[in-house]
Amino acid sequence: MPPDCHERVDALHHVQTALPRGVRRGRRVVARRLRRQRRRTRRRRRRRSKSLRDFRAHQNSESSGDGAPVPEDATTDWPYPRFDAQGTAYNPNPVGPTAKPSVRWSVEGGWPTGRVAVVGDTAYVPTADALLALDTASGDERWRVGPREDTPENYGSPRFTSPAVVTHEADDRSGDGQGESARTVYVGTADRRGLLALDAATGDERWRWNPGASTSDVRAPPVPTYDADGIAVGTDEGLVAVLDPETGAERWRFEVYGAVSALAHSFTTLTVGTTGGEVYTLYDGRGFWRRKVGGAVESLVADESGDVYVGTFGGGAYRLAGGLHAGRTRWRAADAASIRLALADGVVVGGDGARATGLRSRTGDRRWRVEGSFEAPPAASGSVGYLAGDDVVAVTLDGGVGLGDA
Repeated sequence: MPPDCHERVDALHHVQTALPRGVRRGRRVVARRLRRQRRRTRRRRRRRSKSLRDFRAHQNSESSGDGAPVPEDATTDWPYPRFDAQGTAYNPNPVGPTAKPSVRWSVEGGWPTGRVAVVGDTAYVPTADALLALDTASGDERWRVGPREDTPENYGSPRFTSPAVVTHEADDRSGDGQGESARTVYVGTADRRGLLALDAATGDERWRWNPGASTSDVRAPPVPTYDADGIAVGTDEGLVAVLDPETGAERWRFEVYGAVSALAHSFTTLTVGTTGGEVYTLYDGRGFWRRKVGGAVESLVADESGDVYVGTFGGGAYRLAGGLHAGRTRWRAADAASIRLALADGVVVGGDGARATGLRSRTGDRRWRVEGSFEAPPAASGSVGYLAGDDVVAVTLDGGVGLGDA
């Protein structure tokens, strides 16, 4: 592995300490102004947040058939494993239900192995046996992609990862036609096929990326870059690469220690988490900073400031700084439910299979806690968080008050 991660952090620290005192003081002033600006932004967001009375009114109106107004440009799509490239698992538009829903349809299938992606009228469901494309209105199967035919019997489950669905302009895909055929599903596999790029309309393979290592298993969900002009992927062997979305050609690669378990992209940087409990931030294929945390990394969220939220197995939740303080701990919540995280309107929602917690994103202080077997990753829409396991529960993000369950 290139050893330049630590060297870059040391060099950055040396440059900072070598600056003239006046320059350092000026930077501190700018940093304070930025912090004040962020505080004002958070206050504005809190003022815009719905109160519990608004939620109840919305719930009652929805149950009577009159839903709350939703912006015309609001989307109910969930195209990436965690909604966006940053991994927030949060749709800011209030498009999710606030009243108890009913079951429209159900299907028999293999054990689910990741988040469902929804684009248009199709849901893409990863299971241990296949990746399924289902009609969202009826549940009818449109296509499926199964395991590799020559996978050894003792190799274990093929396990498809959570897919990412990217819609390309028709002009960007010459010969692929219009509409659905301009969409591509990117999904990782654990049967030595690496990453597959599939036609979203038919399931036909466009290309595959297999680095040719002893194992090319891809268990971390792939993540499109911030502007969707690349696909970030990581393997169990610690290889990280960004690929051309149309051809699968590598733009760059980087090696980390341990199996890649999570990816998040923010503007120009890619953050990588490993099962060995390390977090890397990469810029254009080069190491920017590297940090050890207290447990295997289970989830990553990158915010607009460049900070990174890290969910670990047994080590709590972290907020790590970006920018000049790259990699430093802003806060750590050791006792929070932290395996799976979502970042929604100033609240970090975490779940660990036994409970869910809501933390203030600025300080890490706990705002609320809900007991329950919430094994699925949390998600949020508008001012509502959704927790799923044995039951599905909707809670207010500002107070954790339940709105209903299913």
